[in-house]
Amino acid sequence: MDPRRKIFEQVANELNAFFKRVGRIWIHEEIAFLDLEHHMLGGEFRASAVPVLIDFCRSNPGYHIVSFKDGRFYNKCVQESTSYHLADGDADSDLVFEFGSRLSDQDFLQVGYTKFAPVLRAIKGGNDT
Repeated sequence: MDPRRKIFEQVANELNAFFKRVGRIWIHEEIAFLDLEHHMLGGEFRASAVPVLIDFCRSNPGYHIVSFKDGRFYNKCVQESTSYHLADGDADSDLVFEFGSRLSDQDFLQVGYTKFAPVLRAIKGGNDT
């Protein structure tokens, strides 16, 4: 097995564990039920939504913001991040997940493509009947 694939799988598992711990909300229907509108797949919000998310969290103290900036997920609102998530789990603001430390962006994309391309091809070529 390509050593990059093993690293990719470790990072993916650790990121999933981080998201479970902080309670990332990513399901479209759940976000819509909260009367919020996310911008990307996976429940991500753009920087333009930060004021709305801050107001929402002030009114609903069981929720907090997770930010992604410079290859790290922060369990708090970090200004000028690439994207933001709403979460309802562990709100410890010291929690950080360093996403980009073990694989370069290029390696991550190559391994991810190699791993998921056959699945996507099968879905695309599948018979819907």
